[in-house]
Amino acid sequence: MRILLLTLAAGAVLAGCAQFPELDAAVSARAKAADYPSLVPADDILAKRREARLSPEDGAALLERAERLRQRGAILRALPVIDEETRRRISARLSSLGG
Repeated sequence: MRILLLTLAAGAVLAGCAQFPELDAAVSARAKAADYPSLVPADDILAKRREARLSPEDGAALLERAERLRQRGAILRALPVIDEETRRRISARLSSLGG
């Protein structure tokens, strides 16, 4: 039991010594120089959300797009992921390894 606790404690100490990536370097100079965004009341945002509605044309366009995506998905599902020659080579190699 003591060994387990010592091992866990040592692991926790070692985890604290890990190197973390320099996150400040990921932010561009332009982003650092930018102003803070202005705050707006939540009611204003919610009011705009209520105003945003799809027109019948938008709905029809979305339904058409969804159907095209379904057709595209069906085509992609029908395509073999691995060609027959590669499948034969894999099967032969697995057989030679006893798998």
